[in-house]
Amino acid sequence: MSLGALVLVLLLEPLPLAADGVRVTYLANEGVRIEGGTCDVLIDALQRDSLGDYLRHDPGVQASLETARPPFDRVRLALATHFHLDHWDAGAIARFLTHSPSAVFASPPEAGAMLPTALKPRVRPLRPERGQASVRLAEGGALVDAIPLDHGMPVENLGYRLECGGRVVFHLGDAQASEANFARLAAAGRADVALVPHWWLTDDEGRAFLRDRWRPRHVVAFHLGAGDAASAIQARMPQAWVCAQRGESRTY
Repeated sequence: MSLGALVLVLLLEPLPLAADGVRVTYLANEGVRIEGGTCDVLIDALQRDSLGDYLRHDPGVQASLETARPPFDRVRLALATHFHLDHWDAGAIARFLTHSPSAVFASPPEAGAMLPTALKPRVRPLRPERGQASVRLAEGGALVDAIPLDHGMPVENLGYRLECGGRVVFHLGDAQASEANFARLAAAGRADVALVPHWWLTDDEGRAFLRDRWRPRHVVAFHLGAGDAASAIQARMPQAWVCAQRGESRTY
């Protein structure tokens, strides 16, 4: 293992959590690990080649993720918001499930459909019916509501609301900063931690929704490309955590 990979793995090693509280660890692009209480969940973390210039995993972390080695050996639920390659990879997910036989993968049906037949009993397709605000999943110590949010492209994108460690955490996937998405999130209720694509902070309407209407206690921004300056995004909302350093964690 390279020195860089060793440092990343050490950063990812968990510290004890208080009885109430959730730890968010930034992995790459929109990939995060969320821990709290009995909850230990990956979202958009099982990716490989990515797309464009978005941040990828260090090779050592990639191997640990896919083979469920520490610190990922306690993960029991992996989620994908949609099946673009910077959020999802069928090979990475299949390898993770093979090495973590008690884990479950959940996503929009299109993403799960591409996994091997032998793994299908541990795949949970999530698709709210027409007119349904969300669909619920209870797995891996987490209570998850999957909320359809418009991506702006012809692909099904789910946002996730998680109850974990006594906190409510939202991960929006690649949701656009649109009035339709604002309405769905406002209806979903309060957020202790909102993980949003960085363009919500640079978009005037997205920033106003976060600041004035939804008012999450904490905002986390990610999905930065090589041309996106973290400092410029941070300046739009100084109290937010703009994710640019792989392996960094915050506890809320």
